[in-house]
Amino acid sequence: MEFLCPNHRRVFADLPLDEQKELWLLWMEGAFTRYECGDRRDVISLSGSAFDLACLSHRSHDECMHIELTLSAILVFRALSDQGDRSGAEQVLARALEQLQPDGACASDPEGCCGVGECMEVLLDTSMHCDFFADYLNWPTIPFAPRAAHRVRVLH
Repeated sequence: MEFLCPNHRRVFADLPLDEQKELWLLWMEGAFTRYECGDRRDVISLSGSAFDLACLSHRSHDECMHIELTLSAILVFRALSDQGDRSGAEQVLARALEQLQPDGACASDPEGCCGVGECMEVLLDTSMHCDFFADYLNWPTIPFAPRAAHRVRVLH
């Protein structure tokens, strides 16, 4: 599941990493604003675009946006799940996990690229989503109430 059109993907892939990170934050802040207004469709669109952007950075830059990728994947996953699109939610998790695989762009760091293992663990264990959000984003509330603990199994 991809959220950005091919033209925008090309444009955003060519941005310097600091500009990609600023754009990612702008989209995530927009997603939170739309969440507060109850507009779940825009939450999916904005956080999905942020997720795609984080995935693009893995291909374009030596530095990773794996924390950003994980945060936006969690938000898209939660929003899609709440809309009843379980298949789409699982596709987002599968894509995020694929991006974080050791043979992916983070492979340049043999130690696993500064915490990629934690990101993968968080993505697989939905009970960790809210705490991960609280650790990395200074939002007054965490979108989407915590769910009962269960593990997600993603098959490739």
